[in-house]
Amino acid sequence: MPTKRHPYAGVRAVAFDGYGTLFDITEPDFIAAMAEICEQQGLEADASDIWRRFLKASLSFRSENHHEPVYRRYDESWALQFDRVFRDLGLKGDAWAASMHLKARLAGASLFEEARPVLDALRPHYRLALLSNADDDFLHEALERNKLEFEVIVTSEQAGAIKPQPEIFAHLARAMGVPAGRILYAGDNPIPDVLGPVRAGMKAAWINRSGTRRPRRVPPPHIRVRNLAELLPHLLPDG
Repeated sequence: MPTKRHPYAGVRAVAFDGYGTLFDITEPDFIAAMAEICEQQGLEADASDIWRRFLKASLSFRSENHHEPVYRRYDESWALQFDRVFRDLGLKGDAWAASMHLKARLAGASLFEEARPVLDALRPHYRLALLSNADDDFLHEALERNKLEFEVIVTSEQAGAIKPQPEIFAHLARAMGVPAGRILYAGDNPIPDVLGPVRAGMKAAWINRSGTRRPRRVPPPHIRVRNLAELLPHLLPDG
């Protein structure tokens, strides 16, 4: 464990977000997935426009940016979102097939280059966990493909709640047997990954890869870095 002189000496566990934090899936990958869906289904539409509409549709069904998001499995929610997008654009697309393609994309995700070395460096000093807004099946498939293991893995499907709801973070604390105040949560999206854990009493590290501005209603993170590797000087006694 870290020494008392270290600023995060009270942290006993570090929990990570999955996609966009450990798994190298960012907005261009989602737009590429939309283009693949259009090609597979013979749909004439702009992939970027579909992606924008897909995100907008999520506000109606389940959104990480909504004040009180409603839990629903991701494959079911995505199908509803695709159905709305296709109807709005007058496209005769197969919403469930589109959802399955997106799921396969996430199941096949690879890690950011620095993810494994950072986890290996932290493992002797902290208990490590993964908490992701995800269905069990595609997240565990991605973990198995990348041969990645954690002491505790929590999904929104297990918890029946999604970030930024405090319930999912409370589920993590119970699963680890660690008080919320002694857990640092690291993620790339400021609303689910900073607002969420801070509201739940945890410390938060924002992996701000794209250099975006912090939304007004999101409190300042305890740590703000550009990539996972930059966490190490903050968390290791000799970092």
